[in-house]
Amino acid sequence: MASGWQTLDDVLTVVRTLSGKDTTTLTDATLIPIANKYYFLMVRELVGLNEDLYAEISSTDLVLNQREYSLPTDDLSSTFGLGLIKLQRVEVSYDNSTWKVADGIPFSDIKTPTILNADISTYYTTSNPKYYFKDRSVWLVPTPGSGDYTTAGNANLRIFWVKRPNEMTATTNVPDLPKDWLSVLQDGILYDVYRIYGRTDDARDSRENWQLGIIKMKELEQNISKEESLSMKTIYKNYN
Repeated sequence: MASGWQTLDDVLTVVRTLSGKDTTTLTDATLIPIANKYYFLMVRELVGLNEDLYAEISSTDLVLNQREYSLPTDDLSSTFGLGLIKLQRVEVSYDNSTWKVADGIPFSDIKTPTILNADISTYYTTSNPKYYFKDRSVWLVPTPGSGDYTTAGNANLRIFWVKRPNEMTATTNVPDLPKDWLSVLQDGILYDVYRIYGRTDDARDSRENWQLGIIKMKELEQNISKEESLSMKTIYKNYN
């Protein structure tokens, strides 16, 4: 039997029921942007607890004389920076045998002009590779040269990164959240809906439910140490 509490449509159905609205007075076009706003705030809260929940590994081939390797593009139109939240790690094998962890360095640490690969290769070696991050791309130093393994199909570069889920664009989409917390998403949406219709008391209650839901989500998604703060990382203004 199909789940009745899984898709965005399931959440929006409850939102309409609780607010006393229907699909004519409260359309998908109105609700989906609101849902995405609170969805991405929840993702950020979960990433703050355990970034590996949204981590991915992307692999690609080394290319002769190519220093720049762009992050994969899944949903460029709706996620800034290709959805990048954090770059975790870069691994590379110049010889198709020995793998090295490339150390990330600030671009300002590079003391030589970067226009020529020969200049870069003077200061960096394949035994101690580095990378810098610019323009949503990993820039690998030294640049793979003629003596390195650049045969297509061997995926000798691995990029570990934390990626924001794609924006929801249809009610059939399934939020990338534990199903337990769809009710928290529901309360966030209800807060904006009640504000739209001037229902101040209901908006205040929904905002409180949203904030308490975030705290409970954080409690149950991580074993809390004494030093772990349960306060939200995002500031929510009281518009009432």
